[in-house]
Amino acid sequence: SEIIKKIEEFAPLQLAEEWDNSGWQVFLGDREIKKIMLALSPSHDVIDQAVNKGCELVITHHPLIFSPLKTLNREDTVSSVIVKVVQHNIQLYSAHTNLDKAQKGTSKTLAELIELKNLSVGHDFVVYGSLEDSKELKDFLDKVKKVLKTDNLKLINNAGIKTVRNIAVCAGSGADLAGTVKGADLFITGDVKYHTAVEITDFAIVDAGHFETERIILPVLKELLSRTGAEAFIADEKFPWKIV
Repeated sequence: SEIIKKIEEFAPLQLAEEWDNSGWQVFLGDREIKKIMLALSPSHDVIDQAVNKGCELVITHHPLIFSPLKTLNREDTVSSVIVKVVQHNIQLYSAHTNLDKAQKGTSKTLAELIELKNLSVGHDFVVYGSLEDSKELKDFLDKVKKVLKTDNLKLINNAGIKTVRNIAVCAGSGADLAGTVKGADLFITGDVKYHTAVEITDFAIVDAGHFETERIILPVLKELLSRTGAEAFIADEKFPWKIV
């Protein structure tokens, strides 16, 4: 309860979207927790890592359960993860859109890492900021790649932007919010679809990846939970596909 209180003070559940299912996914009772595994998604691999580390609690960004369950079936991915965590006496909690919208949540963390100043929130999930001085687009994108520890970014630049100063960011899957972005030279997000890429002509867009733009919140949670006395680990999650 003390650990979850820390999480919910940082990312209050009332911030979560109505369609979301942030909060407890598998609750087995209030008990002492010595080790916590942090991850983006509650995959079998993440749970296996938690088992190997002796973790009693797994906290993920993406919820395991979105739709009501009528049965538990080992052939179903969600059910099989539930069975595994219960078998190993592991509890599972998720902070999703409430963490995205938190005062120091995913998008704010991304904005700070790329050194944006004068931060403000536009749409619930979009954070605006500015660089101290205008920078060449290529030079700034080199910095973004370094911060996100990636070699690949998708750039859509129908507007022919060459220098940037005013930046909008939305960690994760924010491409559908591109139409709400105003006054930015560049919008950094993930999961940009073809039609969005074709239609946006007022600013440049960088698809930096859903995985890459969200995993930056895990060290923040680790630091937060270090104050509880429990030991927190960040799961070794793999990029779900590879460039061939």
